[in-house]
Amino acid sequence: MMRNPVIFAVWLLAALLPFSVHAQKAEKIERLKSELSRAASDTAEIGILLTLAMTYEGYQMDSAMAYALESLEKSERINYTKGRADAMLHIGRLKRDQNKEVEALGHMFDALKLYREIGDNVQIANSLNDISIIYANSGDFKNSLDYFKQALEIFKQTGDEKGESYALNNIGIIYQEMKDEASAKDYFIQSLNIKIKRKDLYGISRGYTNLGSIAETHQAWDEAMGYYKKADSIYRLTNDKQVQGPNYLAMARVKQGEGKFAEARKLALRGFEISKEINELSTMSRCSKLIAELDEHAGNYKSSLAYQKIYNQLADSLNNKNHKATLEELKGKFNVEEKEREIVLLKKDKELHEARARNNALVTYTLSGSIVFLLLILGLIYYAYRTTKTARDSLANKNKEIEQQKDDLDKLNKDKDRFFSILSHDLRSPLNSLKGLSYLLFNHADSLTADETKDIKKKVDTSLDNLTELINNILEWSMTTSKKRMWTFDKLNTSTVIQKNISLYKSIAESKGVRLVHPTGDEVFGYADFQAIDTVIRNLISNSIKFSHPNSDITVKAAVNGDTVLISVRDQGIGMPADIQEKLFTMNRSKTQAGTKNEKGTGIGLLLCKELMKENNGDISVKSSPGEGSEFFVSFPVFVG
Repeated sequence: MMRNPVIFAVWLLAALLPFSVHAQKAEKIERLKSELSRAASDTAEIGILLTLAMTYEGYQMDSAMAYALESLEKSERINYTKGRADAMLHIGRLKRDQNKEVEALGHMFDALKLYREIGDNVQIANSLNDISIIYANSGDFKNSLDYFKQALEIFKQTGDEKGESYALNNIGIIYQEMKDEASAKDYFIQSLNIKIKRKDLYGISRGYTNLGSIAETHQAWDEAMGYYKKADSIYRLTNDKQVQGPNYLAMARVKQGEGKFAEARKLALRGFEISKEINELSTMSRCSKLIAELDEHAGNYKSSLAYQKIYNQLADSLNNKNHKATLEELKGKFNVEEKEREIVLLKKDKELHEARARNNALVTYTLSGSIVFLLLILGLIYYAYRTTKTARDSLANKNKEIEQQKDDLDKLNKDKDRFFSILSHDLRSPLNSLKGLSYLLFNHADSLTADETKDIKKKVDTSLDNLTELINNILEWSMTTSKKRMWTFDKLNTSTVIQKNISLYKSIAESKGVRLVHPTGDEVFGYADFQAIDTVIRNLISNSIKFSHPNSDITVKAAVNGDTVLISVRDQGIGMPADIQEKLFTMNRSKTQAGTKNEKGTGIGLLLCKELMKENNGDISVKSSPGEGSEFFVSFPVFVG
């Protein structure tokens, strides 16, 4: 992995300030959409589409990709080479952010070819930089170095000193990753000299930091401290607290390496305080951990324990922040979709008012003309009557459509609220369990027996499995309900998907004393999306294990019933009453059952199964009685060869 990914990202985007907050992005998006409707030319429209794609990046990736693809399609339609190249380059960047490096490289190489055709040296260099970053992040430093050097030559030829300085810096990073510290230092110094000439304070400070890291690696403490202090003087000048805190932490490491632990603690504490001013949790966490280590070394155990607790709290906060960001992203997606629906309703309401105004004008003109042309007015009145009736009928139909859309929107809001209620509850359960278990291991490890420790670790694995299952179901549910999922309907061997999931859950079932049985027989083939059916069977087997008693069977069978494939999953567990069965596949579940060993369900698993079967022209149902076990039935079309 690269040690300085931020430097690559900064050069790629050519931006030296932090990203705007979501509210600012939403405001900019609305402004761009307004400009899009008033675009004066095709090329202007293509430029706005691409700007929308860039604005959505890191905010709503699906929307970013949609606008980039639309920009590409319009550019191809009018044979606009520059627009095609710009769109391809940005699509490549989006693919890279989705970890689809092979596809990303393909788009970037296509863009590079087009830029070379039109002689756009600036974008040629940018494309080479993007390609280099992908090779660097994948560990292919040889190819990364080659493309960075090509970009460097272009910057030199065009006299772009800024581009040249950043290319030199990136080449230095690659050499540093390749453990060629001498070459890395040489390129860092070349880059730094240009930045000093240009008075690029941002670049100068980062250059000193890079040189300090090389000296620190070789334990050249005086040299490292000299560079870090130069970087700090610039951070103070520019009030760049975002990087000043980590720089103090680096200086503290140097003092620790020199054995000057008291000075190291002062520097680490200063880094902690600066990071606290801007609520930079990651640096605060690393500083508090170093302070705890230094206090423990000095025998100041009370202070060491206090900073260790701060470190633990910050680690929890970072973890919760990541989960909160995921939830906010989902909420943002729903809110934007609702806002777009409201805009559609407003547009339709405007159309209705305009239609009324046109009809009123028509009637007025008709009555005025009747004074002079009596015979003509009879025909016009009849025509006005027919037109008005048609318009009235059209208005009535549109009003019905609006009422239906309002009802749908209300239902969507209610479903969204119930979904987030289920999601927040089910995320909290495994996280709280993990937090409690980690507390036991951290604070009472010495007093636990080997069996108790083994039991705690087993519970940690179970909580992680539950969390993983929940996250997988959330992703599946989001893709399905947002209509962004790509379906692949084809011939499906039911034995293959059943055996795959039996193998997946065999060890979990055996640990509970449950047997997974799949009777052999004639192969049954259906017509469906393999990933969807695989997800449904996985959820049903997982649920059956949770509600099964030890020393019992779970039987999974497949059969053909006319033109339908029927897969059944039957357990001999605790079963369920009718009131739970009625709400099993909806958002309206007011209560759930715990498993035979108090296991917790994922909350949205069966709701996801219902959505997936609906998309596969199938259905899911259940037959159950308390104390007699449950049998779930999954049906979808049979394959016709």
